Amino acid sequence: MTRAKAQSRLDSDRSFLARIQAIKSDHPLWGYRRVWAYIRYRDAIPVGKNRVFRIMKEQHLLVGKNKAIKAKRYTTRPKPRAKVPNQYWGTDMTKVKVGSWGWVYVHIVLDWYTKEIIGYRTSLTSKSFDWLEALNQAVNTRFPNGIFEKLGKPKLISDNGCQPTI
Repeated sequence: MTRAKAQSRLDSDRSFLARIQAIKSDHPLWGYRRVWAYIRYRDAIPVGKNRVFRIMKEQHLLVGKNKAIKAKRYTTRPKPRAKVPNQYWGTDMTKVKVGSWGWVYVHIVLDWYTKEIIGYRTSLTSKSFDWLEALNQAVNTRFPNGIFEKLGKPKLISDNGCQPTI
């Protein structure tokens, strides 16, 4: 059982409802937050956000969510799974704060099957040269006589960050 609203509250809500309907007729896509901000700051009428929300909800003036513009958070294809060593290599970078020295960047190349770091480079910068040095170390470590001595070449996969492009 709910209590009936006071007559003074109903009268006050009617004046706000008239103002809200006027704003909504000019701006039909505005939600309750923008309508509240307009009344509060443009009209300089002290009103709470919850009150504007309640009035708009009772009068069915709220705007529904636009699901067409919502970002889709799924991948188009799953990550590949390595079945043998040297099938997929991953590359990544992290930065580490070293006491009074500053930031040190660590670039690594990882074999996805063995989870072993096969190439790395530490430097004070994160330039393309540093990434290539880590990759060269990995290739020279795994294939000392050349990459064509074995069947199949590893595929290099990155998280598509912008750091390797600098």
